[in-house]
Amino acid sequence: MFLNNFLENEKKLPIIIILAIIGFLSFNILNKNFFKNMRFDLTKSNVYTLSSGTKSILHSIKEPLNFKLFYTKQIGDTNPVYQNYYNKVKELLEQYVLLSNNKIQLKIYNPEPFSNEEDQALEHGMQGVEILQGVYGYFGLVASNSTDDEEKIIFFDSNRESFLEYDLSKIVSNLANPNRRVIGLYTNLPVLGTFNPLAKSRDAASIPPWIVYNRIKEFFEVKRIHEKTRKISDDLELIMIIHPQEVPERILYMFDQFVLRGGKLLIFLDPNAEVERFRTEQQQSTSVSKNNSSTLKELLDRWGVELVEDKVVGDLLSARRVSIGTDAQPSVTDYIAWLDIKSEYIDSSHQATSKVKNLTFATAGILKHNNRNSIEFKKLVWSTKQSMQIDAEEVRSSPDPTTLLRNFVPSNEELVLAAEINGNFVSNFPDGPPKTDRDNFKKENHLQNSVKPSSLIIVSDVDMLYDEYWIRFTESGAAPISNNADFAINLLEYLNGTEDLIGLRGKGTSLATFTRVERIQKEAEQKYRSKEQELLDKLNDYQQKLKKIESGKGNEEGKDIISEDETSEIEKFRSEMVRVRTELRQVQNALRVNIEKLDSQLKFFNIFLVPILLVILSIILSLIRRKKRHEEYLTKETN
Repeated sequence: MFLNNFLENEKKLPIIIILAIIGFLSFNILNKNFFKNMRFDLTKSNVYTLSSGTKSILHSIKEPLNFKLFYTKQIGDTNPVYQNYYNKVKELLEQYVLLSNNKIQLKIYNPEPFSNEEDQALEHGMQGVEILQGVYGYFGLVASNSTDDEEKIIFFDSNRESFLEYDLSKIVSNLANPNRRVIGLYTNLPVLGTFNPLAKSRDAASIPPWIVYNRIKEFFEVKRIHEKTRKISDDLELIMIIHPQEVPERILYMFDQFVLRGGKLLIFLDPNAEVERFRTEQQQSTSVSKNNSSTLKELLDRWGVELVEDKVVGDLLSARRVSIGTDAQPSVTDYIAWLDIKSEYIDSSHQATSKVKNLTFATAGILKHNNRNSIEFKKLVWSTKQSMQIDAEEVRSSPDPTTLLRNFVPSNEELVLAAEINGNFVSNFPDGPPKTDRDNFKKENHLQNSVKPSSLIIVSDVDMLYDEYWIRFTESGAAPISNNADFAINLLEYLNGTEDLIGLRGKGTSLATFTRVERIQKEAEQKYRSKEQELLDKLNDYQQKLKKIESGKGNEEGKDIISEDETSEIEKFRSEMVRVRTELRQVQNALRVNIEKLDSQLKFFNIFLVPILLVILSIILSLIRRKKRHEEYLTKETN
């Protein structure tokens, strides 16, 4: 009764407006305070939806983490791309704060030029982008935990937007689990350097560690595993194996059980390790292997991966230029067994390889999935289709680049140089642990199958780690010519992550592409290109005919006058050329008309459709209400 009287009141409109404003404000207050965690992601690739792995990492945080986000607003004014990306980073970090139950404490700074905030950004090592001459803006993140461990992103690169969740979750995981950064290392190569007190000179007595090993030590604590190791430490979750030759059975068993317990391996194999020739005479005399290859087939064969024995990759398009000949007659040629792999043949969708621009390999091997185990085989680095398999013997002793190039026959097949395998593995020791005099392996502790899934990454070249193959030494110092060290460290960083972190994959970007516009452009361009080629062909034909006429080849011998037939032919072709040019313009106009038509449709739907629908709905409701009033009036008059 009260509601009917209220609605019939002539002065109800201002009250309704006031109630609507109060309802709107109340909804926003409730939304801000009680419904912050409710989000709807309508993007095709779920750009704004956090993965279950990230949620698990955030829920595992035990101590507070401090996040400092630096963003200079002026760079967003200069380039809107930065502003859009900042909005996404900020929203994502706010979700991290909420899902961590405020264990992550986020502070946002605006480091304007010559301010205290800029001093803080520089102190934390943030990378600036120039706004004006001598004036810089910043867009980076610094995170720390209670023990002052620090992780940072010195500048948010929009090209890495698809890996934003992975990068942020890796920071959280590293800070929440700072003791994970310990890796094992198994190798017989002098990666750690050597010292020989019996050497004749001081230079010969000491060989420094490989540069890649020094780089690894900057990020990880390295524990050696060797033939005398009795047990793999329980705190190890990742082991790096380099050039495993004739590995003792007891060590193989340790690796086998390590993987079945969920441990991860990064393995560098080689069918022709050129680095063997850099061993000292003492190392060569103590080496247990008579050849320079390593396959680790005792483990990998049953796990579904094989390194093709005695074969190396030859790639014409990736071949490195090398000097041959003598000092008196030097020359340069392509050495197809030494590769310079560009980013097109490196997996840009993988977290560990997305930022790797180029890699150098030397007589690398070929990895294959032998289908003996139901594992996921994912190639990370591969050759071009202009490649072939070369017998290792042809490059082992005195390779001849010219002969290899002359005998090159492409296989039209991409050959895998590095791969990741994931899944559950079975033991290579079905009868239990091996019997040895020095070990006391308990049979009751033997695992026949994986306790949980694990990940292995195999690289088919050992030489890529050695200094000479990825660093150029000059009088001014050493300069890397490829990302080999970054590649190795990225793989270790990736495998060192938790299962939740490894499970993350790159997502799409928040920048939506106009697929229909692109399709129209491609169709029109394809048609345009065919017409363009037709025109070019006719122009070329026209030029040839003019040359024949000018040289007298178009007429009878000795005559320089153009005949009537030739004149009519030239005029006919000119008319045809005008017609083709007209058609070409029509195609271009059609391209522009189709795109403008689609643009107009999109503007109509975005700007006018909703208001029009609201007007129509209002009219319909008004008519229904008027009809009801009319019926009530008739009923009242009848009574």
